[in-house]
Amino acid sequence: MVELRSLAYFVTACQHESLARAAEHLGIALSTLSVSLKALEDELGLELFRRTSSSLYPTTAARWLFRAAAPVLLTEGFARRWLAGRKPAQPHVLTVETSLNFTLGRISNAILRAGEMLATEKPQVLIDPIWIAEPDTHPVSGIADDWQDPTRSRVRIAAADVAFVASSSDVVLLADDWVLACRVPAGTAHPASVAELFAGPVMIPELPRPLLQQAMDYCARHLIGTARFISEPPGALPRLFDDHPEAAFFIPGSVLSARLGLLRMRTVAPDPPLTTRIVAHADPSDRIGRGYIRHLRAALAAAPQIHGPTPTVSFRQVRYFNMLHRLRRVSAAAHGANIAQPALSEQLRKLEMSLGGALFERHSDGLVPTAIGERFAPIAQMLEASMREIAVSGASTFVPAAKRLALGVLPSVSQHGLLVNKIAEAVLEVRARHPALAVVVREAPNRILQDWVVRGVVGIAIVETSLPQMARLELASSEALAVIADPRHSLLPPGPVRFAQLADLPLALPTARFGLRHLLDAAAQETGLAIKPRLEIDALTMMAAVLAREPLCTVLPPSAVRRELAAGDLVAHPIIEPEVARRLFMIFSGDRSLTEAERDLVQTLRARLADLSETSSHRPSHARVRKPIGDVAPHR
Repeated sequence: MVELRSLAYFVTACQHESLARAAEHLGIALSTLSVSLKALEDELGLELFRRTSSSLYPTTAARWLFRAAAPVLLTEGFARRWLAGRKPAQPHVLTVETSLNFTLGRISNAILRAGEMLATEKPQVLIDPIWIAEPDTHPVSGIADDWQDPTRSRVRIAAADVAFVASSSDVVLLADDWVLACRVPAGTAHPASVAELFAGPVMIPELPRPLLQQAMDYCARHLIGTARFISEPPGALPRLFDDHPEAAFFIPGSVLSARLGLLRMRTVAPDPPLTTRIVAHADPSDRIGRGYIRHLRAALAAAPQIHGPTPTVSFRQVRYFNMLHRLRRVSAAAHGANIAQPALSEQLRKLEMSLGGALFERHSDGLVPTAIGERFAPIAQMLEASMREIAVSGASTFVPAAKRLALGVLPSVSQHGLLVNKIAEAVLEVRARHPALAVVVREAPNRILQDWVVRGVVGIAIVETSLPQMARLELASSEALAVIADPRHSLLPPGPVRFAQLADLPLALPTARFGLRHLLDAAAQETGLAIKPRLEIDALTMMAAVLAREPLCTVLPPSAVRRELAAGDLVAHPIIEPEVARRLFMIFSGDRSLTEAERDLVQTLRARLADLSETSSHRPSHARVRKPIGDVAPHR
């Protein structure tokens, strides 16, 4: 689950010249920031940073994520600010529409800084920045487009063309001087002169039409024949500097800033100069929009200040609030979130502290939202929708779904288990039939896999419980569970074990995060038994070590340790009266159709796992097996 704090760390890191400076700004250790950024990459399945010869730089995916994350973080800050007043003013959404390239440069910094400045005057205003000139963007919309309550206005920012004549509704924000930017080799005190730079290779990145026209006119007027127009955006400059160390890049100065990937970069002003006017437009009657433009000009005139958001509301709390608001019962929301009621209540208490008041009143028939709760409800829905869109859109934008197979699987503790090998064989077989396919396999328990499928982190996932709320396909695999013990402890006589005996056995079982535990608890409830393990262990390698040292037993599918059946270090006792069987399902989002590769994998797995079911159905009723335990983690 991507958290708002992780996004805040990411946004701050992108604006600094190094991760060390970003960590210092955040007041955290560099290792903490690095771990957070790596976890964010893993969670989204995206490469956000790439190393050049001199530093890290944000990738195209990172620039997209920055644009997507900034409105979310601004909305979280707005919610805390607006709800803090006893009588909040009518909310107002100010959309800031920018038709310039997004580069983590001077203008993007000023847009965020001006929002902070306006917030101190008008806490009821939500700044909603959107960048409409980016080719990797989904259809452009604002985070608050579906919110019905606010009044609205809009500020538009663009580069003026040569024939531009300012009107009463236009304000020139910046006279943006163009520069020649180049990488200075280590040990070199000064960059080359303007004449030397223009005599060598000059590159002009992909820019909005008015800027490109100005650059073309300038080169033609001054007979600069070395200029080359390339199809790379200016946001890729850190990589371009490394790819073309001999070139100078002719660009507006506003696209540059002291940020990741621009170390050892120097600029030279061309002679004669070239200047572009950056203009903001707002309706003359729009006092909020005009006030924002005033702050924007001030931010552009001042030295850049890093926008470092510090959210105190977590995405987890937002999700829990939305469940409570929808279901109106703590017990139902806790069940839906798969957490204990006290834990959910504690998260609600922390959310109320962040927002400055109670969100629900408790009555005998359920929860009733307070005035603050009702005001927060549409904001919470916006936040959750946007966070889910971030999770889904990243992978689909940068790796087309038809060319990507993202599979979630249950954890394994041994590469020798039969099930994990069947899944691996099926994945490799499908990959061979689709050689252009980008395959990603991620491991997690049942509940996390379900959440990943809902959020689009993985397209499909193999789970061991039916999850009736999910679209699912059965994989034609069923295997009875068995009690697994070390024979040296003589815990049981040879042969099967009645299910009722589990209540008296010294058990080591996984926690309720695992599907196996759900299977056992459901069977126990049906038979009126209470299964109370002496130890709860989610780390299966530790489970194996404990069974070797203590007179304890656990429950597993026998095929998980099929290579050790003849070695004799453990004993498998089938569970009977009733038999408890594991069944495998492929879950996916009901909002879309399976891709051709996903359908191929389902059919291939069904064929291979049918062999597994047939093999397990002929397994002896009592067999010896050797450590370590494990193929698939106890059913998640």
